[in-house]
Amino acid sequence: MTEAPAAAARGRFKGFSPEAQAAIQTRTISGSWELRKLQKLMTELSHFDEVNDAAIKKAKSRMIACIVAAVISFFVAFFVMGFTESWWSFLLPVAVTGAAVFFGRTHSRLKKADLINDFRLCLQPGLRDVAQDLDPSKKIRVRMDLAGPVESKQKSRQNLPAGRFLKQTETIFDDPWCEVRLPLVDGSTALLEFAVEWTKLERQRRNSRGKVKSKTKWRKKCAAVATLLPPGPATWNEAALRARLDPRKEKAQLLEKDGVTGARLERHWVFKGADDPPQDAPPAREVVGLLLRLYSAMNREAAQ
Repeated sequence: MTEAPAAAARGRFKGFSPEAQAAIQTRTISGSWELRKLQKLMTELSHFDEVNDAAIKKAKSRMIACIVAAVISFFVAFFVMGFTESWWSFLLPVAVTGAAVFFGRTHSRLKKADLINDFRLCLQPGLRDVAQDLDPSKKIRVRMDLAGPVESKQKSRQNLPAGRFLKQTETIFDDPWCEVRLPLVDGSTALLEFAVEWTKLERQRRNSRGKVKSKTKWRKKCAAVATLLPPGPATWNEAALRARLDPRKEKAQLLEKDGVTGARLERHWVFKGADDPPQDAPPAREVVGLLLRLYSAMNREAAQ
């Protein structure tokens, strides 16, 4: 994925609110939001992203089909040319090649408007699950970068030992894409933070016929951090907090923030994919479960 200009998706905004149009163009959401308005915005963005994803797949499949058809038609054209000596036999392969270029450009343009799926697969249903626990009189503070692994987030790029390959290149993108501050009805504050480390591994090898083949693999390491800050001085049942901890994927700690003792749970997930970045995201119920475990370990009487 590459950096997209602000107007990458221009012309496909019909029916979207001005807030959604701005978010689609910049691929960001920020500021303080009422829950209802934030949910409406994310619903619009989810619809856009689902339609855009379907269009990306369609353009890619048509591009591949045209490339295959072009190769076959060129062989047929050369064969026919040998008998008829007529250049008309090349009209079809030229036309199919032009269609392949058109669908390739369409695919590239749609990819530049793509949004990271995590906001609609994880965050949106998670907010829906905790909606009843939020203070309706206060706003939710949000910072989201929905662009995914673009060039501006590149952390490192290096050539790895080739081994049995001609060349191996590893590119890592650091993507702390979301922070959401949630005011709860009991006066507590919940903070959700999401980050992704994208690893792109490009390999080149020579096949048995001597041709150089390229292959790309992706690794998506997701981290979700849930922090709970009580409204006042509080104590924590650390034994209860750590009782259900999975040390392979999770870690917990107490921390001092905003003048109170809070608690934090962090969990990791890893997804893999080929050719394109993985579309999977952490399950919303597991992220909400981090908040529930924090809340159950807090001594609420001491927090009053």
